[in-house]
Amino acid sequence: MSTFFFGFLFPVVFISIFGLIGNSTTVVNIGIPPTSNMQNPIYTALNKISFVKLNKSNQLALEKQLKLGKIDAIVNIIKQDNVSHYTVNVLEGNTNPQNAQIVNSVITQIVDKTNLILTGMSNNPPVNVNIKSTSVRQLRYIDFALPGMIGFSLLSTAIFGTVFGLIFLKKTLVIKRMFATPMHPLIFLTAQGTSRLIVVLIQTILILLIGVFVFKFYLPDGMITFLQLVLLSIFGLIAFLGFGYFMAGLTNDENAANPMINLVTLPQFLLSGTFFPTSSLPNWLEPIANNLPLSYFNIAVRNITTSGEPFSSTLPYLLGMFVWSMVMYVLAARTFKWE
Repeated sequence: MSTFFFGFLFPVVFISIFGLIGNSTTVVNIGIPPTSNMQNPIYTALNKISFVKLNKSNQLALEKQLKLGKIDAIVNIIKQDNVSHYTVNVLEGNTNPQNAQIVNSVITQIVDKTNLILTGMSNNPPVNVNIKSTSVRQLRYIDFALPGMIGFSLLSTAIFGTVFGLIFLKKTLVIKRMFATPMHPLIFLTAQGTSRLIVVLIQTILILLIGVFVFKFYLPDGMITFLQLVLLSIFGLIAFLGFGYFMAGLTNDENAANPMINLVTLPQFLLSGTFFPTSSLPNWLEPIANNLPLSYFNIAVRNITTSGEPFSSTLPYLLGMFVWSMVMYVLAARTFKWE
């Protein structure tokens, strides 16, 4: 049950949340009181901006919404005696400084452009700017989070499933009875690893399918990238299984296993770029975080998804995981007990 929860259900819930977050767009809410003039180019320009939502209400109601943080600013456009003169009064809230800055920028640009038009300088201004745009892919949080969730799933299955599974088999004397047969211990461990490999393949494929078809997770080369991710997941599980075998050999008690598992998994979940980039960590901690085994996996996956780099770019990180796995398998071989 714990393997299913931490290996599949937990990552799926998280990528669902991250997918919904990534699909949301910034909306700026501007209040327009009844005293504001609406027959002017400034109001017309505001009304045409897709991310600006205009809320028309009385002044007291708008001020109350502003204090509660429900709107970002109140814009009151006053027409002067002269036909072509207007005063734009902006009252901002401090609940969301980022949106307040957007309001400032939008109003300033509209006013500057309107001034040029009204003063007759729009046809031949002294300074011209030529701006060209090209079509680029918009990175969303789901593009960052989903690779981390695959890594989370792999490490959880490799450690939680292996440690508690082997402890249960020891306590129920299943392993002891198995070794009464001619079966070699290596065959038993290989069977344990193979069963978890099947679980991981199902988990990875399901997480990818949900990410691609529900939240439009980006695969640069389509099915090729999909298969590369599956291959990385196989390698990642084999590397992480060493941690599981090592800890399963240190104890036969679930209560004693819990602190050890948390000591290994929690730092990696928090520091390995699973939920947020390692670049946001303190400078002294970042080199440590970038060299954890789960970090190597996360970086390798994001290289071929987010960055769109060739599979060869993952080789240094695969080497890092291989070194970690060899260390853990050697320790497991020295400490593993069958009873």
